[in-house]
Amino acid sequence: MRNAILAVIDFFHPPFKKFISIHNFRYMATGGSTLLLGILSYYFAYFFIFKTEEVNFGVIVLQRETASLLIDYIIAIPTSFLLNKYVIFTHSELKGRVQLFRFLNLQFINILANYVLLKFLLELLRDYPTLAMLSRILVSVLMALFSYLYQHYFTFSVKKIGDKKGEKD
Repeated sequence: MRNAILAVIDFFHPPFKKFISIHNFRYMATGGSTLLLGILSYYFAYFFIFKTEEVNFGVIVLQRETASLLIDYIIAIPTSFLLNKYVIFTHSELKGRVQLFRFLNLQFINILANYVLLKFLLELLRDYPTLAMLSRILVSVLMALFSYLYQHYFTFSVKKIGDKKGEKD
């Protein structure tokens, strides 16, 4: 399955190879695919699953938008983790449960940072609707860059050759 996914992604890389490495292109392709999957699942949930403004789950009542966002996260977060673990960052020697914990930590940070940054920018630019929409794009780009660095250097990190615990210079 990994090889089939990489073959499809790599097919589209040649026009971009002067500008971006194959690894970063693969990360962007899987991230973009996961984003699209999340948007589609939100759309499907909002328009076809949840027909009322309030959705009663028995123990909690959520607004239609929030319930749809929950469906988005339930589908996109596991898909993103699996693609990152088994397709993009396969070189990591960390245990899967450690990677999962770190990944979920990143998702929590992303959700919180997305909300705070977007709320801040929208309040700051509320009189400029075009700039307010562009702020959503800016926040998405910033969070994508942060996520890549976080995953590369922390979630799916690799021990450097020659690094040993307790080694002193």
